[in-house]
Amino acid sequence: MYEEVLLADGFNDALIGITSKNLAVYDIDKCIKVLMKDGMSEDEALDYFYFNVEGSYMGDKTPIYIHSDTEEFISTLKKKNFRKHKARA
Repeated sequence: MYEEVLLADGFNDALIGITSKNLAVYDIDKCIKVLMKDGMSEDEALDYFYFNVEGSYMGDKTPIYIHSDTEEFISTLKKKNFRKHKARA
């Protein structure tokens, strides 16, 4: 059943599930922690993750990366003065 799932190398600790379409789902915060555990600073880990990991397209089976702790994510956005964009009618 899962033989077609494409996994991100080195991020097993950040894997949180598999979709019904056999796409691996990773927690972004856990991915950042994996990179930091490997010796990167938080800024280095963020840059590396968003450019080299999330920014990689590997075809239809490219893994999905999500913020699983949306409450913490929203809190972070508010601290950075993130403004909501209203959808246009």
